[in-house]
Amino acid sequence: MYSLQHPQTNECFLDSESTVEEVVKLLENLRVPNEEEAEIQEKTEHDPKMANIIDESFIITERKTPILFISAPISLKEKSKPRTFTRIDRSKDRFPFMRQVEMDLDQRSKARLERERVAQNFRKLGNADYRKGNYESAVKMYTEAIENIRDSHILYINRALCFIKSGKFKQGIVDCDFVLNKLDEKNLRAWMYRAMAYKGLNDESNFENCVKYARKFNSKQMDFIDDFLRKLK
Repeated sequence: MYSLQHPQTNECFLDSESTVEEVVKLLENLRVPNEEEAEIQEKTEHDPKMANIIDESFIITERKTPILFISAPISLKEKSKPRTFTRIDRSKDRFPFMRQVEMDLDQRSKARLERERVAQNFRKLGNADYRKGNYESAVKMYTEAIENIRDSHILYINRALCFIKSGKFKQGIVDCDFVLNKLDEKNLRAWMYRAMAYKGLNDESNFENCVKYARKFNSKQMDFIDDFLRKLK
């Protein structure tokens, strides 16, 4: 019959090794490295590269020291010196440029005056030819004047009148259109000479249109317009 014993009276544990002794042996094994570990430790102490062995993977990593660029030390005397900056005077470059511009303007002004003088002489010759009825010669003189001064509405209007008197109505309209579109859209003589040219072409619609704009832009010149139209009829 199986008899029950109190656990504290059970002496079977005496046959097995004491648990305390097992723990002591385990600690001793941890403190004392085996031969392989001792060999690795000895190599590590003599070889710095072996110091980078990571865990059990035995991957050797070599730590590279970064290169530092260290500037030369500045002495206290140099630090105490005030910093100076060189100022670039741009005005020295500007003055020659401005003088050149002024010279160019002066030269262009003188050239303009000379061209006006030449154009004025040709204009006088054209006026003389017109009074004589030499319209073709007058056209040539006015054209020479225009070659020198291209922004004078008087020259274009005078040439337009010569074209109209010569029966070249379309060429007269071209000169009048240049004045009205480029120089002076309200010019009374340009509108009236344009009306005269369309009258010569029997274009009553454009003739009436020219008269309308002549009156619109020159409301204070109604007497001149009416007198011009009476003579034209």
